[in-house]
Amino acid sequence: MGTILDRLRSNPLRTRDDARQLLLDLNAPLRAGFSPGRAQVRLGLDSAHFDRKAEWFEGFARPLWGLAPLVAGGGHFEGWEDFREGFRNGTDPKHAEYWEEPGDHDQRSVEMAAAGFALALTPEELWTPLSPEARGNVARWLGSIQRVAMADNNWHFFPVMAGLGLQRVGEPIDEASRDRHLARLDEFYLRDGWYGDGIDGYIDHYNGFAIQFYGLIYAALAGDRDPERAARYRDRAAQFAQGFQHWFGADGATLAMGRSLTYRFATAAFWGALAYANVEALPWGVIRGLWARQIRWWMEQPITDEAGRLRIGYRWPNILMSENYNSQGSPYWAFKAFLPLALPEDHPFWQAEEAPHPVADGVTTIPGASLVVQRQGGDVFALPGGPTRTHMRGAVDKYAKFSYSTHLGPTVEAERWIEYGCCGDNILAVSPDGQDWHMRRAILGRRVGEDWIEASWRPLPEVSVETLQFFEGGWEIRLHALDTPVALQAVESGHAVPCRVGARGRLAALFAQEGGSGGTLLRAGEAYGSAILDPSGKRVSGVLDVMPNTSLMFPQAAVPVLGARLGPGTHLLASAVWAGRAEAPGEAPSGAAVLERACRCGGWAARLKGMVWSLDTVALREDRRALDPAF
Repeated sequence: MGTILDRLRSNPLRTRDDARQLLLDLNAPLRAGFSPGRAQVRLGLDSAHFDRKAEWFEGFARPLWGLAPLVAGGGHFEGWEDFREGFRNGTDPKHAEYWEEPGDHDQRSVEMAAAGFALALTPEELWTPLSPEARGNVARWLGSIQRVAMADNNWHFFPVMAGLGLQRVGEPIDEASRDRHLARLDEFYLRDGWYGDGIDGYIDHYNGFAIQFYGLIYAALAGDRDPERAARYRDRAAQFAQGFQHWFGADGATLAMGRSLTYRFATAAFWGALAYANVEALPWGVIRGLWARQIRWWMEQPITDEAGRLRIGYRWPNILMSENYNSQGSPYWAFKAFLPLALPEDHPFWQAEEAPHPVADGVTTIPGASLVVQRQGGDVFALPGGPTRTHMRGAVDKYAKFSYSTHLGPTVEAERWIEYGCCGDNILAVSPDGQDWHMRRAILGRRVGEDWIEASWRPLPEVSVETLQFFEGGWEIRLHALDTPVALQAVESGHAVPCRVGARGRLAALFAQEGGSGGTLLRAGEAYGSAILDPSGKRVSGVLDVMPNTSLMFPQAAVPVLGARLGPGTHLLASAVWAGRAEAPGEAPSGAAVLERACRCGGWAARLKGMVWSLDTVALREDRRALDPAF
């Protein structure tokens, strides 16, 4: 049989039975974490901002996103008695492991959605066997979510999910409260199927693995009672699929952008939810392929510990990249991806042959997401213009970089370590003293064109920047119009690749040089290349390490950079950025092509007048480094 890690990595995920086995293998290591009263699953000492009872309830509840569909679809799971006992004790106010009633903005509300969902799908396991007293406790406790305030974002769906469970077992709900939550969610709607995660319009994976996911479940389970909403949710999901398909590489990797990336293959949940609600937004073979390749890609990465438990992190276990609401049970939101297990074997989703990704290489604009994406060699690169979260750890790095990708993910703390000679990816950071560095945080204004994006921002209160970005000939072009009343040092970076260069002293040497030196191509092994060049010859190029453990993709990484000293006044900085698997980037676009494209973007013709873009002076130096042996 092999070890559990062998089974996880070798599962081909070709059939419904393969998916069932993968779920059971991923769930098996959690059994040892059950508390004596079976109402808690304790997975480690690391903690989140909420109390331990809520944390251990999270560990208990999140696996139900997968286990309930498994059994609803006729699969066998021998551990239901643990969950029944947990339901009895967790909802009993007299028991030591009582989950407690939720307060306003309480993490318990998040997990009550999973409990309600499981009750809706498997009442024969979680309701029918209970005594009348225990049923009363469950109903009272689950119903309490209707009386507390939710965070003003995707959380509005949590009381709705809890209500679906209560209605399934014949318990009443506060329909007026439900309707208020659903009406508030409608206020977050943008266009083309896209929602903001809250009224501020944040764009991230919460569109797929939360808002759209819950809407499709609601359409499937409450469509008879609420046909108008169900039809609207199905229609929006079908529209959303047209843009969201561009967030996935040909190998199944997903765009590493936004918060809650530790939920990993929860990003496949939307494709499974389409099937659950019978929405053929794309051909079934395409939907099946997007779903399966995404999960399969994750199973190839070192995302578990030796026991097979999912750990906080992204491509590798890494607490540093997490948000403050991530506990050791958090990654099991990934089990949402197993929703198709509720479908019968003869459903078109399971009968379809996996089809490859349907989108060819090229550039696409997704207006609803304020995003311009380029598919190149099957990998996806995205230029964001959406609002930036600033109120949680690491959020600026996950929303405000110039570029994100499926192949080379972002770093956190990108600006923090520049003083010490390390730099994160895809930023322009400035400093008046060489010690305190400031990158793009809030995007103050944006314009999204047919194939370009413009954003205004301020790294410092007195320094303003307008950045124009587009793709040209396989390269990402960045034009920064920067105005400063004070002298600055400036560093701009490309994508991070898995190697180490030895950063000590490199930053000082960069600023000690006079005159431009073109650009640098940094290669790590055969699959990772990253380049940045300054065709105007204003900046010096080099390579800097990323601070260890700050990359979501690699424990060690490095980035190509451009550095310059800028005097007071207005500056136009031009850069061409490339990343990919090819041995070398294609020829950089000509100055004429770049200027012609940029001048079509209103307001840039005057800025670009007299700009020199001379490839004749560019020497793209190559720096080859050994791949980080961990990858």
